[in-house]
Amino acid sequence: MNDVAALSTMPLYTSLDRIERGLAALGIGPGDPIRPEQLFPLDQWHYHGADAVAAAARALGLGPSSHVLDVGAGVGGPARYLAHAVGCHVTALELQPALHGIGVDLTRRCGLADRVTHRCGDALSYPLPPASFDAVVSFLAILHIPDRSRLFSRLAGVLRPGGRCYVEDLCQRAPFSPRDLRDLRAVVCGVTVTGPGDYAADLTAAGFVDVVATDLTDDWAPYAAERLAAWRQNHGAYACVHGEGAYAAQERFYSVIARLYDSGSLGGIRLEAAA
Repeated sequence: MNDVAALSTMPLYTSLDRIERGLAALGIGPGDPIRPEQLFPLDQWHYHGADAVAAAARALGLGPSSHVLDVGAGVGGPARYLAHAVGCHVTALELQPALHGIGVDLTRRCGLADRVTHRCGDALSYPLPPASFDAVVSFLAILHIPDRSRLFSRLAGVLRPGGRCYVEDLCQRAPFSPRDLRDLRAVVCGVTVTGPGDYAADLTAAGFVDVVATDLTDDWAPYAAERLAAWRQNHGAYACVHGEGAYAAQERFYSVIARLYDSGSLGGIRLEAAA
């Protein structure tokens, strides 16, 4: 089972009022309607934001008739993008009740509740109807799930014949030092970060075919370094809106990620496969 308490302490998942503060800076109050585009800079917590979700939609050939499962949906950013920009019907499955609750509220305020269904539960056990989705997506969430092989087997079962899986996640390129491993576990909550071959093997063992693994490290490592530098440069402006605590939490997360990439141990991976 996943550890909700541990995940809730991850710096990226603290100071969750930062979305409302960001909206307030745009003149949008609590409960006010939101245009989905206004949220994209605030609710996409993965590399390259909405652009990455758009790339996934193209790769998967998604359209208005597509039914998509988003595993580890967070506050629902990718799900809302797919619903708004592509017209998909998306089930957004998120373990953490706090993130789930924010996602439900934001989706309602965006007018997308008819296309995004939020579900709060563990991806390893939440009841999902078999053969009911055209695609599964996941952005930087599977590293938090302790039994990846079981997860992939479940995902294979919920996809319709010919359905596709699209995952972006962190991976291991070299052994972590003791300090880096501690931070990977405590700060990043990475419990299943292994070599790229292990990810592909787990998909194959679950029954997926046409498995393609793409190394994204050369893109993600400089992205993480630039993100950290920009974050520090924007310290005053961000803290003025969100507070020093919110700034410090994300600075810690971003700095650990950048250091893990610099060490040569951390990498990024994209996995695509067919059911």
